[in-house]
Amino acid sequence: MKIYVENFFYQIVKYRIHISCIFFFLLINNNLRVTKHVDYSLIFSLTFWHFSLFLFDRVYDREIDKLSQPNEYVKEKYSCFLYVVVFLLIISSLISYLNSGYKIIYWIILLPIVFLYPLRIFGDFRIKQIFLVKNLFSALLIFCFPLILQAILLSNGQVNYNNLIQPILSLFIYVMIGEVFWDIRDCSIDKQFNIKTIPNTFGIKKTKIYILSLIIIDSILTQTFFSSSAIIYFVLITFIKENSNRLIFHFPPLIALFRFLI
Repeated sequence: MKIYVENFFYQIVKYRIHISCIFFFLLINNNLRVTKHVDYSLIFSLTFWHFSLFLFDRVYDREIDKLSQPNEYVKEKYSCFLYVVVFLLIISSLISYLNSGYKIIYWIILLPIVFLYPLRIFGDFRIKQIFLVKNLFSALLIFCFPLILQAILLSNGQVNYNNLIQPILSLFIYVMIGEVFWDIRDCSIDKQFNIKTIPNTFGIKKTKIYILSLIIIDSILTQTFFSSSAIIYFVLITFIKENSNRLIFHFPPLIALFRFLI
């Protein structure tokens, strides 16, 4: 029974749909922070863009994922079909964006981000191989930048940054925490493929200290003793190891992000 349940959840997390679902609600919450009118065309455009990015990464890195994530990697026989899905998601994002009525230049700026994260640029060199850039790319460009752009578009450039900076900064910190937490899972495989991360450079114990430091920084910035997100990660870092159940690396960090939806 346990095997069937795990296989079911692996099918859910395989394509990272759950991450884009969280992002969808982050966009709605961010929209309501700026204005009561919900621009669903813009929200769906950014959500399709977000999902296309993660799906492209999953298909493109399927050989590496086969080693680090044997229960959830994308099989070769599905790769061509999923590349078509990525293309359709990008087209859907463009159509939704055009329907929202904003200048096309902003969507064009977003488009390269879909491919830059995993793509081999020169030979085998990839942006994600640069130390910390992998984490910063995700936190800044995949999560925070689209939310900032959304706020700018919805407010016609008249953004109330006092209401925006603190939640975006806090989200940045927790995405950084989530990224380095997931790097624990891929510690050995990342090292094998010359992807330098905090866990495979400094070790898992120091990585946990780094996570704890970010939690404390967020608590100081938000002037809260410890949030629900902090408590979840406190529990996780007490027992997490590289060979821990793979599902642990997916759902608890996502639960920690629910704090940003309320």
